[in-house]
Amino acid sequence: MRIAAASENDLDAAFAIIVACREALEAQGLLQWDAQYPSRAFFAEAIAQRTLFVLRDGDRIEGVVVLNECQPPEWSAADWHEQEVHPLVVHAFAIAPQIQGHGHGRALLTFCEDFARDQGYTSIRLDAFPENAIALRFYERHGYVFRGAIHFASKPVGHQEYFCYEKALSAPVARGEGG
Repeated sequence: MRIAAASENDLDAAFAIIVACREALEAQGLLQWDAQYPSRAFFAEAIAQRTLFVLRDGDRIEGVVVLNECQPPEWSAADWHEQEVHPLVVHAFAIAPQIQGHGHGRALLTFCEDFARDQGYTSIRLDAFPENAIALRFYERHGYVFRGAIHFASKPVGHQEYFCYEKALSAPVARGEGG
């Protein structure tokens, strides 16, 4: 597996992961993602800004994530650990449904954390749909702390609540130094 910034040539395959995940979630009755978010245009913009990263297993894109500093205004209602931190924000974290549960998510999340440390971020923030128990367990198992429930008025009624999570990051480990 390797993870790198996406190129324009990756747009179709990267967005196909989101569509497959959206369909798998909807089959479970989870209206976590819709046509507005994450959209193909959102991914195209993230590629232009070099904030969309893809996980490749061989030649196939099997996972995607957008990493930036954009925090939705609704997040102001969360009880973030420290207000004066420099957080990296995770958006549209997705692994192809057919390979979920085989370590790809862990690899992509580890990449996010290493990237954040290397770029000088002090924490990672994200939100998750509270009815997606698998996602909640995944983030909690990897040290993400619940910081509160928020409300997205733009989502369908009954699917407007999301949980905010945060993970404080330690300083990057110096490479090549040692004893």
